[in-house]
Amino acid sequence: MVSDFQPGTLPSPRFIGLAPAGLHDDPALEQVAHALPYQELYADKAYEYLKRAHGLPFTVMAPVKKPKGQAHLDATDAWLSRAVSRVRQPIESLFNWIEEKTGIEMASKARSSQGLLVHVFGRLAAAMFVRNIALPNQL
Repeated sequence: MVSDFQPGTLPSPRFIGLAPAGLHDDPALEQVAHALPYQELYADKAYEYLKRAHGLPFTVMAPVKKPKGQAHLDATDAWLSRAVSRVRQPIESLFNWIEEKTGIEMASKARSSQGLLVHVFGRLAAAMFVRNIALPNQL
């Protein structure tokens, strides 16, 4: 999910996608990167490597991964990681809100890939409908 920051309320989703569990999110991001109107994209640790990528239309800001065997991050990396995590907190809240409102993660009764798609996108549609009609202070 790629979302727009909105002060005082949950972020507004711009792109929502679904990929197999074993597939990294990179292909999905690459498909929409050119259409993103951002100067900075705040991502989780999985996208830390994109900070070194060339040709992206935005700067990727991601928490720093601690190298294997290293007990702590240095002060600069720890500060950057905390700052990025604070900016990312609203999207994590949106993920939690969607789960609370829809139970989207409870897809055990879906018996086919088409049934799974109906489950996921039906619940996402319901969540976005509720989000768009609710007053911001009710979220």
